[in-house]
Amino acid sequence: MKYTLSLLFCLFLSLSLSAQVTSQRMSHSRGSNDALILELPTADDKLVAKLWPEWVKDNYKVKTKSVKKSKGELQSLNFSMPGVSTGGKIDMYSKVNESGSGSELMVWIATPDGYVSPQLNRSQYFEAEEMMMRFALHVSRAQIEMDLEDEEDALKDLEKELEKLRKQREDYDKKIRDAEKAIEEARADIQRNLIDQENKAKEIQEQIDQVEAVKRRLKDF
Repeated sequence: MKYTLSLLFCLFLSLSLSAQVTSQRMSHSRGSNDALILELPTADDKLVAKLWPEWVKDNYKVKTKSVKKSKGELQSLNFSMPGVSTGGKIDMYSKVNESGSGSELMVWIATPDGYVSPQLNRSQYFEAEEMMMRFALHVSRAQIEMDLEDEEDALKDLEKELEKLRKQREDYDKKIRDAEKAIEEARADIQRNLIDQENKAKEIQEQIDQVEAVKRRLKDF
């Protein structure tokens, strides 16, 4: 019953995450051995390569290091994995590859009885498969968090643009107020100018009258 529930759990995650685990004999630094392969169709290989060692350390308290003279292969040695390392501690080798638009994680788990596979021990295999699907869930969560961060950044950019538009509106309003004030001042200047023109016209008329008066005096003389 336990294994059936584990399998259903893995199937549920597989459907929800578009991820799946298969078993296949693959070559690595220790020869050709049975491996579990986790397909992650939407996850970037660089992201998976970053998350995997961190996740293994957080869950199993073991450091993951590069295998010497083996490009891209990692090893996590001499640790316990519940349900898998039942007969003693295990060594785990892993590698992340680009696969189409996503990636794949290959894991070789060496137990005292051999490498984990459905043929070796179905119970161990289901536990290992569930472990990898839990990691797939972790990757999915990380992707969602990254998407959320991107969306929040986009929201901040939009808010900055809105604030910029608001400041532009304030500048335009100020320009309008300044222009309206200038228009009012110009209208007042026009009114004063009209009065000044009238006064000047009166002064000119008075001066004309003075000139005419002097001319008459000259003529009379």
